[in-house]
Amino acid sequence: MTTFKVKDIRNQDAFPNLSYRFSNLRETETDVILEKDYLGENPLHYYIDTKAAELIVANNITDIKDYLEHTQRTFTWERVRAVSNNTRVTLDDLAFDSATPKEEEIEPALQEYELQKAIDYIDINVVGRAIRGLLQSSLEARLASIQEPNIGLLLSGGLDSMGIGYLLSKIKAKDVTAFTLKADETEPDVVKSRELAKRFQISLVEVKITETESGLSITSERYSPSGNLIYSKKIAKNIIPENAVLESLRISGNPKKDNLFCAVAMYLIAQAIKGEGIQTVFCGEGPNEMINDYGFNPRESGYSSDNKGDVRFREALTFGLKKTDRQLGRGGLPKHATARMGKIFAHYGLRLESPYFDKDIARIMTRIPHLTSYDTIKQHIVSAIFPDDRLDSFIQGTSKQKFQDGSGISRLFRSYTQERLIDMFECLYGIRKTDYLE
Repeated sequence: MTTFKVKDIRNQDAFPNLSYRFSNLRETETDVILEKDYLGENPLHYYIDTKAAELIVANNITDIKDYLEHTQRTFTWERVRAVSNNTRVTLDDLAFDSATPKEEEIEPALQEYELQKAIDYIDINVVGRAIRGLLQSSLEARLASIQEPNIGLLLSGGLDSMGIGYLLSKIKAKDVTAFTLKADETEPDVVKSRELAKRFQISLVEVKITETESGLSITSERYSPSGNLIYSKKIAKNIIPENAVLESLRISGNPKKDNLFCAVAMYLIAQAIKGEGIQTVFCGEGPNEMINDYGFNPRESGYSSDNKGDVRFREALTFGLKKTDRQLGRGGLPKHATARMGKIFAHYGLRLESPYFDKDIARIMTRIPHLTSYDTIKQHIVSAIFPDDRLDSFIQGTSKQKFQDGSGISRLFRSYTQERLIDMFECLYGIRKTDYLE
């Protein structure tokens, strides 16, 4: 047996251990083994407290901090470790005392992974059919693990959530409620979400954020599939913006401005989702990194190419690849998607599911060449995924705004600069460094 004890405080309702997503913990007579899924849907952190001879395992850093402070111990950021996606970490007594665990990949990394059946990446129609089949299978696998009859959908008005919404609308065994966020009635993403909800014949809850002298208020406006208002109810009022930012920083553990603004948006909308009795929410997270739709510049991040369609850079954005690439590629999806979305929802006891989180889908999408112009690559891909579903009018001309931008939330928090967010984060966690933004 190991001489140190293990405290497991993972949230397995919000981050369930299933075949496609897991944060496993196993204890043997000589060591403790931690494992994380291939694409990193379930975050996994651990903290080595040599003085108390305790290994603390959690899905979130703030849970570790709260636990230590509750037991009257001091939290130190430098003692926190994260298990990378597709990684097995082994700690025995020696590794625990020296804080040097053994790390190894569970399966081949993404750049070494090949599909069982090769496809022609040049033919966008072949690619679209392949992704459609994989997306449907991923969706069905996730639905099969959900017992409750009611599920939610984050509907931003963008192409990715549109596709997931369309597929969910065909599942008769579940009652789907879409949620969109708005700072005013004419936000472009809100208008698009209304049109999509009617097209898919699903209920829509518009979560309105109103700015008043005493703070922010949250109101849920529920509409029928035909677009008729069913009811309007106040969810929260007098929310101090500074408190919303601080809570989002504390929960997400990531002060990068884009991620933080998204986390704040999730922090606000999650309150309304919980108020509607929903336990599991679907989203379209994933493709933007897989095809580099945001247009990150590889040269600025240390790569030799300035090609936005560079496959290796897109792999790094998606998966992280090697240790150095995890830094160059911004840590991959697990570092950012879980921080800006998954951890915030888990705080409210909500489970977030993204069917695009599938290694076969990731393998294909990272290799699709930018044959068309950079600005239209997403439209071409989505059109190929849904060629006969009469969605072209929704696909063409769709903006590439982020959820927090298209809903107007970023505008409400525009006074929070990157420097200010770093200062707030450092005060929260007692850390004085900024290299985590690289």
